[in-house]
Amino acid sequence: MNTACPASLIRPALRGYLVATAGVALLTALSHPLVGQVEPTNMVMLYLLLVVAVALRYPHGPAAWSAIAGVLAFDYFHVPPRLSFEVGDVQYLLTFAVMLIVGLLLAQLTTRLRLHAVAARAGELAAQRQYELARALSGTIAPEQVCALLAAFAAERFGGRAELWWQSSSHALGRIGPPHTAGNEALYRALVETVMREGRAHDQEDLASPGEHLLMLPLDAPMRRRGVLVLCVPEAQWSPELPLALGNVALVTAIALERLHYVSVAQQATVEMERERLRSTLLSALSHDIRTPLTVMVGQAEALAEAPAGRVREQAQALREQALRMSELVNKLLDMARLQASGVSLRRDWQSVEEIVGAALAHLGEALAAHRITLALAPDLPLLEFDAVLIERVLCNLLENAAKFSPAGREIRIEALGRGEVIEIAVADEGVGVPAEHPERLFEAFVRGEAQGAVTGLGLGLSICRIIVEAHGGSLQAENRAQGGARFSFTLPCSAQPPMLPESESAHV
Repeated sequence: MNTACPASLIRPALRGYLVATAGVALLTALSHPLVGQVEPTNMVMLYLLLVVAVALRYPHGPAAWSAIAGVLAFDYFHVPPRLSFEVGDVQYLLTFAVMLIVGLLLAQLTTRLRLHAVAARAGELAAQRQYELARALSGTIAPEQVCALLAAFAAERFGGRAELWWQSSSHALGRIGPPHTAGNEALYRALVETVMREGRAHDQEDLASPGEHLLMLPLDAPMRRRGVLVLCVPEAQWSPELPLALGNVALVTAIALERLHYVSVAQQATVEMERERLRSTLLSALSHDIRTPLTVMVGQAEALAEAPAGRVREQAQALREQALRMSELVNKLLDMARLQASGVSLRRDWQSVEEIVGAALAHLGEALAAHRITLALAPDLPLLEFDAVLIERVLCNLLENAAKFSPAGREIRIEALGRGEVIEIAVADEGVGVPAEHPERLFEAFVRGEAQGAVTGLGLGLSICRIIVEAHGGSLQAENRAQGGARFSFTLPCSAQPPMLPESESAHV
């Protein structure tokens, strides 16, 4: 280990000893005319004052030497017999001892006070720099700006470099800005990930840059850890207290990154809200504008369809089918716009599940004609309190989807059974199934599943179904069947059954 002191430390100390020696000699020369006119003990104060003056400017060593040299000079030039270190009066020994002790204490205390003042000024300067950094970070709008400010702070603070690793919204830890090292990338990333995982500061010699110290600080924001701050500090500027001193820098950086994260989230939410509002407005406007001419088209097509048999009647029938299909799409657009704008208004009443299933099958008789319909309804289903029109629409949408996305001749199964405090109603088919990766996306507006052949629709049916079911306090799920195909199920809560009228009263009614 190299124990040689740097020249920058030796020169001030040597200069201090020279100044202390010269000061004692000059004070002795200036006080020589006062010999015999002033009591020797009064000269002690001048030498102690010199000790304070030296201690205010130089380290403890020169100040202590000033106290010792002052005692020697006082004894040699001012205490009889003069020009000799002999002491004629034993009482002067006490004066020498007190003068030496007081001089050394003054040197020690004054030097410590000076060092504290220097440290206070350095701390004030560091706090000022950190305040300026925090103020600058509060105005950043991108992580790259945060990284640039940290790099400038590190260069000014200790002549080093700074690097920022940020964990984005997708929880991927990545570097912001260019890397500070060319090699050891795998080891470097492993260290950063360790600090990110454990949340403890780490420091070591920088293997990629000899002569520099590597300091990694976790960026712990109020909500969660946002990343890691990496600092490359020259060895001449490194000290064990540096990680603690830079803790506030890591904190303000973490807060700045968290602010940027939530600003981004808020902006995305605002954009999403505006997009949904605009989409609802367009849907409502288009639905109303298209609905009137469609009604006229359907009426005219039905009038033409009553004409005598022939080509005109066939074309009228085709026109009527297409107009009805387009009218159904427009109705769904209008329903979605209304549900998103004002919510679901329920007209609850006690209903039988069997009757709702029968009504839905009757409504879709033509659409389900090419499929085998199987019913599996539990015999002991209770009455449920729900909006019959809306729940029938849910069943119709699920059955229509099952018919669209499964080949002709395949089975469509309708199930209803009790599951504790809810009744589960399901529609299962033997079609292509639902996407295994993101089945929940099927319930978003304008999202359609994969199908064999051309399937019409806008992808609004399932979204409308979920809104209606959740308004009733239930839930709607989609899953793939083990034997192939999809199964869509929704639940409705069971309520206390309505009181039954006595037989006499019911007969009278």
